[in-house]
Amino acid sequence: MKTIAPFVVLALAGCNESAKSAPPPASRFEAVSAKAPAADPLAELCDVKFEAGQGPVLALPALDSAAPEVGGSQWLNLWATWCKPCVEEMPMIEKFRTELATKGTTLRVHFVSVDATPELVAGFRTQHPGLPATSRVADPAAVAPYIQALGLDAGAGLPVHAFSGSDGKVRCVRSGAVAETDLEAIATLVK
Repeated sequence: MKTIAPFVVLALAGCNESAKSAPPPASRFEAVSAKAPAADPLAELCDVKFEAGQGPVLALPALDSAAPEVGGSQWLNLWATWCKPCVEEMPMIEKFRTELATKGTTLRVHFVSVDATPELVAGFRTQHPGLPATSRVADPAAVAPYIQALGLDAGAGLPVHAFSGSDGKVRCVRSGAVAETDLEAIATLVK
């Protein structure tokens, strides 16, 4: 027994040393920081937000064709043929307009291309006949000042969305694509 004791003491000492240098065992779970839902759902949607009746009247930029009828609840979508998120969201925007109409909200949706030439848009429309009708800005150089007038930086990325309520005044401006989850917030804006 006396001959085993020193080995046991050495073994225990060795175990103690390896326990000190070994990393702690991996946890069975990882902590996740949960973000509380925004008190204002529009805070997530809008980069620029106006209280009802406080924003400027939503006027379309100068177009290279006859301007569509404006006024009332509107959704302006500035897009470009080379902007993948822009093109991908167009059918969803049309679906939103239809859903809102079934709930009694008449909404004018204006798709306005910021492409450099009308030929680019015409060629794109030929290749994608199922996309909604669109207008094009008369002067692409005027887009940056127009975006600034909406309250965004001149270099804001496409797509750009502007929403007005039934009074025709801007309620919300957003740079970036909208998502399926934004429909409820959009419905509150365009009432």
